[in-house]
Amino acid sequence: MTPPRHHPSSITTNIPTKHLQTTQITIHTHLTYVPCTTATMPTRTTLLLSSRNAPFQRAHFAIFIPSPTSPNAGRGTLINVVGAPMAGYKLEFERNHVPASRQHYQHYELFPIGEVDVQHIVDSGDEVHSVDDSPRGEVEIVATQVKPPGISENFLAPVNDTTNRRCQEWTMDYVRHLVKKGIIGEEAVEIVQGRRDPPEHGIGLKAGQR
Repeated sequence: MTPPRHHPSSITTNIPTKHLQTTQITIHTHLTYVPCTTATMPTRTTLLLSSRNAPFQRAHFAIFIPSPTSPNAGRGTLINVVGAPMAGYKLEFERNHVPASRQHYQHYELFPIGEVDVQHIVDSGDEVHSVDDSPRGEVEIVATQVKPPGISENFLAPVNDTTNRRCQEWTMDYVRHLVKKGIIGEEAVEIVQGRRDPPEHGIGLKAGQR
């Protein structure tokens, strides 16, 4: 049997916004060729979305599930926690999120982390942008089972997985939980871990919102 072959590549594009700013989006892709032996459940590529305004800031992490009707991951559901270490975080599901239209981040990167059976995903019934905290489908239900980071004991200290958690740490916990539930493959943990900032990076008042 021929083993799967991976061909890494990336696509970077500059898209002007209505305020004449430019948002740079990098989509990291890989093609995997797997011999077809039996019929399988249709899947959806799930991605890590990493975004930041400046190199000195910690990246904001979110899980992005593209809409099946939107090519090149142009629109979909964003699953993330938002807030600040001095105030705590809350879980949000952002429906019909369009990375290119978001002007508060100058750079987005999308990293495929694995395939999820479509039976675990419930897509939005329209193309209207909205934000809520009510889960739809198993992928989102699992997100509600991972506690959002609370108020940091010392937000000027390096981040960790217990007393000083932020969005990156929550996303790691969420992906681990998806793996534990058998919803996504184990490689997702390694991919997300590899994109994390060092614990001391971006610590301070200027980057306190990450």
